[in-house]
Amino acid sequence: MSNTLINVSNRLPVTVETDKIRKSAGGLVAALNGLSKEQYTTKWIGWPGAAFAETSREREIERVLTEEYGCVPVFLSKEDVEAHYEGFSNSSLWPLLHYLPNYLRYDPSWWEHYQNVNRTFAEKVLENAHADDLVWVHDYQLMLLPALLKVAAPNLRIGFFLHTPFPAYEIFRCHPRRRELVAGMLGADLVGFHTFGYLRHFCDSVQRLLGIEAELTHVRSDRHCTTLGVYPIGINAVKFEKTLNSAEFHRRR
Repeated sequence: MSNTLINVSNRLPVTVETDKIRKSAGGLVAALNGLSKEQYTTKWIGWPGAAFAETSREREIERVLTEEYGCVPVFLSKEDVEAHYEGFSNSSLWPLLHYLPNYLRYDPSWWEHYQNVNRTFAEKVLENAHADDLVWVHDYQLMLLPALLKVAAPNLRIGFFLHTPFPAYEIFRCHPRRRELVAGMLGADLVGFHTFGYLRHFCDSVQRLLGIEAELTHVRSDRHCTTLGVYPIGINAVKFEKTLNSAEFHRRR
């Protein structure tokens, strides 16, 4: 069994700028810093944070990211970034996930870009994943990805974790693409949530939107069984404890 873990998220843990590559800041990166380097060999697939006009520069950036940072970039056009991330993900999905339906905006063209970006990510994952690897998909920007991967590679081990709340059905049903999004998540072998309440809301939406009987621990469809779990995620506590016990911390305090 492979111990290679492929993290797949909208953004890489590094950002490519004009003349340098720097580490990205954010909750996802901070949380995953706690992963045991001894237990897993990690690889990260995601957008590098910029659109590049020259294909030759993309190839060089990919080489550097792969060899020096263990990252595989997914290059997106400026139009894709705006419609997929700023549009569909943050202007229509994010408000509903956080119980803010009055902020919901929707443009049908955003949905086309959301699908295209998820397909692009799927192609990149399939290029890099081996049969025994564990693929861990993160968050609402890639809700369609688990199902795309499962159809293309049925034996691939796929996890999905939602880093936001999952709202009650009465809220989530307001999204025009609610059925496709829920079905996309069910492509994973394991779907994780922060709290039991979010898991329960997801089960309710599966039953009402797709007509599939959902247990509290799993959802069994014609193709495969998706296990559900609650995994509260937080800071890298061990790293914080080491810092608190350091001479530098005591000197600055």
